[in-house]
Parts: sequence; structure tokens; C-alpha cells
Amino acid sequence: MKFKYILSLIGISGMILFNSSCSKYLDLKPENSTYDEVFWKDGENVNRATLGAYALLRNSLRADRSYFIFGDIASGIVRQADEDWNMDQFARSGGYKFSYAPYLEGSLWNWTRFYGIINQCNLIVEQAEAMDIKLFDGGEDEKKGYIANARFLRAYTYFYMQRVWGDVLLVKETFKNPQNIPDMTRTPEKETLAFCKEDLLYAIANLQQNPTKSFASKGAANALMAEVCAWEHDYINAEKYANETLKFGYSLEDVKDYRKIWKGNSKESIFELNMLYSESGNEFTEDFFSRFLSSASIPGKGSGSVWDIEPEFLETEFDKPEARLDSMSMPFPDNAALKTIRKYDDIVEYREGKYAVSNNLVLIRLADIILLRAEAYYKNGKTTLALNDLNTIRKRAGLEEIQVSGAELFKEIFRERRRELIGEGVIQFDLIRMNMFEQLDEYSAYYSADRIANKGYYWPLDMRNLLPQNELLTQNPWWKNH
Repeated sequence: MKFKYILSLIGISGMILFNSSCSKYLDLKPENSTYDEVFWKDGENVNRATLGAYALLRNSLRADRSYFIFGDIASGIVRQADEDWNMDQFARSGGYKFSYAPYLEGSLWNWTRFYGIINQCNLIVEQAEAMDIKLFDGGEDEKKGYIANARFLRAYTYFYMQRVWGDVLLVKETFKNPQNIPDMTRTPEKETLAFCKEDLLYAIANLQQNPTKSFASKGAANALMAEVCAWEHDYINAEKYANETLKFGYSLEDVKDYRKIWKGNSKESIFELNMLYSESGNEFTEDFFSRFLSSASIPGKGSGSVWDIEPEFLETEFDKPEARLDSMSMPFPDNAALKTIRKYDDIVEYREGKYAVSNNLVLIRLADIILLRAEAYYKNGKTTLALNDLNTIRKRAGLEEIQVSGAELFKEIFRERRRELIGEGVIQFDLIRMNMFEQLDEYSAYYSADRIANKGYYWPLDMRNLLPQNELLTQNPWWKNH
């Protein structure tokens, strides 16, 4: 199976299957039986619906730069811009108080947009399964491929939501009348992740190993399964699926070519979302990637609107010269002591004096999975193998190999993940999974034992808007009184 539309079409809102709005808290689009009788009679329309699901994921992660806020700003290693006054409280400077986010409540406290992805995927799974294989040019393999893509995206979305807000509302099928959705309680994490793993097992069995990294593949499904298992601290299976991922021919870019990773379809990328510049999608005006870039990359860009690497983190974690830091960062033109992240600095001048960022959003890549395997090896008592994986990433970075053991090895794996994956939207999730809040002084002052016990590392829900539409919904424990 292959998608029949060029990648730039993923960004076009018209590719989304249903466009009518809905006020209900899950944001499920209404199903029109008359329209469905026509739409789901053509395999090409399943292709369109699947592209729409990818577009929904892309737009959901981009909303108010929430992808980077959840993973990087909240972790304290990326610092918000001077003009981002409404991020001060939940960033490191404000003590990680996620309960104050003026004008950002809709993206940081509200999960509604992600249920649009879930419903799109549910529709594809339900409708495609009922369609005759003769409606698909590629027969049964193509039909199963579309279903596998939908189930992969559904698993990714639920897993992402679980890591941001904690327990979700697990919706396994479409509602025929979204204006009459029953009240629902939040689903325990174990049940949600079991559902994700069912989806991923289907995806592993039925996806192809596509050369295009911006669609799901066998390698991507195995990698995501490894991440889900590690989140559950099932490190036996995390190791198993990480090893399966590495069988699909991915390789690390040389450090001199480090920034190729984000230019699209690199040999290191496992799964990414297409965000390359096109006339229909101007990344600069969306202010997603460009928040990391200074006037050194975008002429005229003011320093007050640039995120930088936390200076203390730079001093303590990049205390030795390394080629990776030189490749992925750049000093402010007007302040050499501050450094910006330049992983996303492929710039297009689309009109005189007007610039756009043309990079893809890499959601999973090989270095991430190698370090995840190192974590699994450590937890499984294979410390020599864990150290080997750690040193593989260090050597690529231009650092010397190290010899470390015991708890210090586990901590060093985490520290290497922060150095390697900074600015990639994952570090806060590493902190939660690896239980590092009490291990590092920079977090222990803010994350008390009580806060950790009450899961105060998750974000609060917007109860003002969500509760009136679902009376069974509950707030995350820590944020009930904070």
C-alpha cells in the first residue's frame, strides 16, 4: 500500500473527512449515514481519510507550540522567550506550576483536539473493515494497510495523551450521535495502554517498511511499542521491541550531518510528520519551529521571541567540548553567552524579506531508541550492553567513552537523553518514566513526595469547559488544590 497524494497535502484542512463542528467534550464529528453510503464505497476515499488523520495529528501537536511546551519548557531545559509572560509559572522560573496558563488553556489543559484524531481513526477502522477488498486497488493488503495506519495513529495519540494528562477517556468506537455522548469516567492507564498495544500488534503485522518516514511503518510500530512497554516499566518487552526496531536498517547520521535528521526522511528518522515548507503551509507565520531561531537564522527576528537553552543546563551538562553541541546550537547574535537550538533551521525565503522554516517534526528516531534500549538493558541487569549503547551515542556526539556503573549508569543514560533529545518534545516524559524528579536537585525542590504521589507532573484539565459536558470527569489529584 502507498499513499497516493503528495506529502504537502497532509497540511490541507480539506483532507479531513468531516468538517462540521461539535460542542461536545470529545469533539467527535457527526456521522452522516447518507454521505457514508457514498464515501465508504471507494478505497481512494479511505486514502483521503487516512491523510486527514495525519493532518489532525500534525495540527494537534502544533497548537500553540504545545508539543515543545509539554516536552521541553515543562522539563526546564529549554527557557521560554522574554515575551512569553504567560509561560512563566509553568516553566522552571515559576516552579513548574502548570495551573497557570493564561491564553493557553485551550491547548495545554484541553484534550479535545486529540479526540478528533481518535474519532477519525475509529471511523477508518470501522468503515474500512466492512468494505469489500475489491474496492481497493491493492486488495486485502492495501485495506489492511489503511487500517494499520489508523490503529498506529490511534495508539500514538492515546499514548501521547496519557503522558500529558494522565488517565484519558478511552473511546474505542465512533458515536452515531455525537450530540448525545454519555458521560464517561477516566480509564485507568493499564487499560488504555493495553488497547494501544493491541493496535500496535496489528500495525506491526500489517504495515510495510515504507521508505517514506512520514507515514507509519513496521519499524515505527515496533519503536512505539518499545516506548509503551518502557512507560509501563515492562523492560523485558521494551528491550524486545527496541531490538526489533533496529532490524529495519536505520543508522545514525554522522555528527557533521546531524541537522539532516530534521530535513526529512533521514536514515536516522523512524517516524516523522511532514512540515516542509509549501505555499499552503508557512511555518514561520505559524511560529512553531521558528521559536527556537534567532536573527542569525531569520533576519530581523527579535531576541525577545526566541527560546534558548537553560544556561545552567548548558554549563553542567555540556561541560566538555563536543561536536554535537556545535552542530545543534548557536549563540545569540547579541549575547554569545546564550545559545539557541538550531535543529530546525532550514530556512526558505519565500518572498523578499519573508522567511519560512522547512523542517519535519521527527517524533521517533534511532538515537532515542538506542538510549531507550540502554535503559531497558540496565533494568534487565545487562549493564555492559547498556553502557555500550550509551557510549554509541556519546561517540557520535564527539565525546569520549565513559565507564560508569550502578545507579550512576542509569542517571547517565537519562542525562544523555537530555543532551541528545533537547528540543524534541520528550524530556518531561523521560523524567516521569525514569522517576528522576527526586534524583536531581534541579527538580526535587519543586517536586515534593506529595506532588509525585498525586501525579503533579501531569497537566491539569480545563474543568470549566470540560466538566459541564461530562459530569463524571475528574481533575488530576494534585491540581484540585494547587
